[in-house]
Amino acid sequence: MRAVLTQLEAQTVQARQVLIVDNGGTLKDSDLAAMPLADRTVLISRPDNPGYGAAVNEARDHLRGDSLLVLTHDAVFSDRLAERLLGALDGREGCAAPLLKFASDRSRVFSAGGSLTRGGRAFHLSEPRDDMPYPVEWVDGAIAMYTAEALERIDWIAEEYFLYFEDVDTGWRLAQQGLDCLIVPDEVAYQQPGAHPMYLGVRNMVLFARKAGIGALSNTCAVAYRAGREGLGRLRRGKSMGVAEAYRGWRDGRRGLSGKP
Repeated sequence: MRAVLTQLEAQTVQARQVLIVDNGGTLKDSDLAAMPLADRTVLISRPDNPGYGAAVNEARDHLRGDSLLVLTHDAVFSDRLAERLLGALDGREGCAAPLLKFASDRSRVFSAGGSLTRGGRAFHLSEPRDDMPYPVEWVDGAIAMYTAEALERIDWIAEEYFLYFEDVDTGWRLAQQGLDCLIVPDEVAYQQPGAHPMYLGVRNMVLFARKAGIGALSNTCAVAYRAGREGLGRLRRGKSMGVAEAYRGWRDGRRGLSGKP
């Protein structure tokens, strides 16, 4: 956390307020005293870990400006991140994000934006589409700048997924409001994505399909493709394919089960 605050302190455009949402409940107000930006930082402790969406939505009652920069605890970024993302936003953009590379291998692109198939399978683009800001269907939620107006228009971040797919849902709902998601490719940041549990990945994919009006047959085919592809990858790593997990995820998504499992 100190590393992120240090990077925020060095920004060419300074934050009016910093909100730390501690989903582990391990930080105390006294811990912030010796950290950068302590004079404008608010700590919210959520030891119950309600998930990414609920954590971001804590900013709703604390937002002082007209934009919100969301960062995960391990984000690595330049001192011009805020300036460049803000500069890309104008009337039709709801959010902007940098080109993301792996923190463990800075030569590899993790996300150049996100795409979504007809069946509701979401995936990251592996190469930038242009050298200027360009629209994508969704951006990874690890590092993203949202306008306050856009967040209000979509009633903020969906909380039903708990883990993964919130960013896809956000991009889709922004598009319903005529707002774009942008990738700013000349601003490169770094983060290390975690592994997707098969159960949650499939369940949330099905939950999103129900919300977005994607047909059951089309979505089930997309789920099968995803589960098969990820299952083969698991086999190569000496693990089981996760067929039972995928089935439970599909079943529970069809039943509308959501939230923390």
